[in-house]
Amino acid sequence: MKSVLKFVMLMVAVPFLCGTALLIGYVILVALTIPQLPAWAQPGVTAWLFDIPQDSEAGDNGTYGDTAPTIQGRVEWDDYVGPEGDIHGLPLWGPLKHWSDTYDKPLLGCIFHDPFYSDHTGADFPVNSGTPIHATMGGRVVWAGENGPWGNLVVIENGDYQVWYAHLESFNVAPGQIVGYGDVVGASDNTGNSSGPHLHYGIKQRTGKDSYVWVNPQLFFDPDGVINFGCSD
Repeated sequence: MKSVLKFVMLMVAVPFLCGTALLIGYVILVALTIPQLPAWAQPGVTAWLFDIPQDSEAGDNGTYGDTAPTIQGRVEWDDYVGPEGDIHGLPLWGPLKHWSDTYDKPLLGCIFHDPFYSDHTGADFPVNSGTPIHATMGGRVVWAGENGPWGNLVVIENGDYQVWYAHLESFNVAPGQIVGYGDVVGASDNTGNSSGPHLHYGIKQRTGKDSYVWVNPQLFFDPDGVINFGCSD
């Protein structure tokens, strides 16, 4: 009887021990491999290896610096290179209205990886619907239309950068059009996944073949050019 019991216990223990050994080996392999990757790629690869659910367009994949790994997504790269390819300034020009109040500078709401919105990969500017949105980089329009949670979206590309303007009311541009710095590309609104009228302003950088990151938009404008409003809208 004892021998039978030992045999049953052995049959139960072997798969458990094998599974444990495989898990330990997997963790060791991950721990040895990930440090060899570029710093920006490590969080995303970690999430993938451990099968952590990710939102490929909006998720930060655990990164809390000034970039966040992403994918190309629905907005494909057009390989356009032209003049005015430097990103600078702000997409909103004062005076600006938010609800019934008027401001001489744009209001900066939810920021990149905001403490209250950690998976946010752009900068939000609360502003009334219908406010003109200006291009912060010259380039080619590679998207001007509805795009799921982004709502009505305009994307302008130049070189290794795409600038995204989301939740718009209307467009002043069409796909394939070349725009200059400061041109009005559309008007703000509350379309898509949005809880109030605002502009979501995002910057995507191509870092290699089939490799992309979101970049903190605050790296491209003067902090004195905005009023810190906080992440409420």
